[in-house]
Amino acid sequence: MQKMNLNVVFDGQSLTGFQFGELPLGAAMLVAQQQIDQAADLARLAVLGEPLRVVEYNVAAHEARAFADADYSGEVPPSVQAWVDAAGLSAWEAADDILAKAAAWKEALYKLRAIRLKGKQDAAKATTHAAIEGIADTAIEAIKASVQGVGNAA
Repeated sequence: MQKMNLNVVFDGQSLTGFQFGELPLGAAMLVAQQQIDQAADLARLAVLGEPLRVVEYNVAAHEARAFADADYSGEVPPSVQAWVDAAGLSAWEAADDILAKAAAWKEALYKLRAIRLKGKQDAAKATTHAAIEGIADTAIEAIKASVQGVGNAA
């Protein structure tokens, strides 16, 4: 976690340019929680890219699921067709590939959420700067590891 030149608003005060160990314990908890959230935000961006791309991915996954549920018959949905054309796959292969990728990024997001929430709660319960720092470092590393090889982070 970042420990130098920290800025945080705590108890109505703006604390600017502090080192982690100099912060009041409550402010240190808040800084750790903010850094855990920030690491999760960056990890989600690494997996999904630009935030609105999630909409595109959800549409593709929904269309691929409907196509697969229809035994891969009928008109190929536009999102699936786009992957057929781009990757040179059959419609069946494209739909299955879309669904596999959607499942992978969804699983990564579930892991990411669990790590983020637990890290923040553990930091809130810690009673020393060293404990808070250790918790934040562990959570941030776990967040980074949870998205390795998934989606755009592959």
